[in-house]
Amino acid sequence: MSGSRITIADDERLDNVHPGDILREDFLIGSDIPLEEVANGTGIELATLREIVASTRDIDPSVDARLTRYLRMSEGFFLRLQVSYDVEKIQRNEAGALARIVPRAA
Repeated sequence: MSGSRITIADDERLDNVHPGDILREDFLIGSDIPLEEVANGTGIELATLREIVASTRDIDPSVDARLTRYLRMSEGFFLRLQVSYDVEKIQRNEAGALARIVPRAA
């Protein structure tokens, strides 16, 4: 690796999209699947699903396993979205503190 870094100004960043938004917009609304049907089919509490699609609750491994099986997707799909969301959130919220960290020489 060259060690070069690409810096993106805050005003140039795309919105950080919560996995619940993707679940709601791309899988539920787009497929016309009611949330109650997903709850019944997955065993995930309806209240939990409502919080996830409202972006107020994170995806955990159990929810990911149930959703991906129900939606016939590769395991870890929503969990990877959650990790990406979390990393981006930290980069945005702690940018100053992260910038002050001096990488250790190899």
